[in-house]
Amino acid sequence: MLSAITGFNQKSPAKIFLCTSVLQPDRGEDLNFTMEDIRRALDTVSLANIAAGKISSGKLVGKAGEVDYAIYAGWDLLFANLCDRSWGAFNVTLLRYIQSLEAQGVDVDPILEVAQLEDYHWRWLDKSLHYKGNCYQWFFLLAEGYPQAACLIYHPKASVVGAGDIFYIEYIAAAPWNRENVFADRIFKGVGPKLLDCVVSYAQEDLQLQPGFSLHSLPKAEQFYERIGMKAFQAYDKPGLKFFEWVAPESMVKG
Repeated sequence: MLSAITGFNQKSPAKIFLCTSVLQPDRGEDLNFTMEDIRRALDTVSLANIAAGKISSGKLVGKAGEVDYAIYAGWDLLFANLCDRSWGAFNVTLLRYIQSLEAQGVDVDPILEVAQLEDYHWRWLDKSLHYKGNCYQWFFLLAEGYPQAACLIYHPKASVVGAGDIFYIEYIAAAPWNRENVFADRIFKGVGPKLLDCVVSYAQEDLQLQPGFSLHSLPKAEQFYERIGMKAFQAYDKPGLKFFEWVAPESMVKG
């Protein structure tokens, strides 16, 4: 089963462990594994041969010039674990740097105000183990061997303006090194919109949904969603999270 998900065909103790313990947990066995056991097993699996699930590719322009990227669709524990490992390490380094500035007497309140750390606590592997099934679809944008952005959608979702079935974004994020931060220059710009564009196209062409999507926004992301033309609907807000929806004009039901 794991080979079908990850694109690997070769056998290894790590992949056998994942197949028997994680992907087939309902066999009544006494499974004595922890989340860290799963992470350690995933750490031993190389991403070099990943091929299944690629839906798009192209070039990203970064500080060092153009690099190849690929976007994958599908549930994949390896990608999710790599998000946690690499993104988490960067966020720890960033926070330690901010702490060092504070220790030097720097007022870090303005730095924290603009820092995009609202999702630092997200654990993508946990989410991957929780959000499974045909109504969920995962997307990962990879470049230089690392996830540069990730997205999870739920479908179908009824449009609140009557435009038919669209999709709902459960989670979307760019890697922390691709955001403005006080520690280092951004590596790549626009990876979030690039991934989102691909997801919208995939939803139309492969999932046969209307061109549109909705989400509940983190506070610091609200201006971005307003800038790309999404409309807020207060009646659907959650505590601390505004609800936004976008549908293509031709999908709007008038009246």
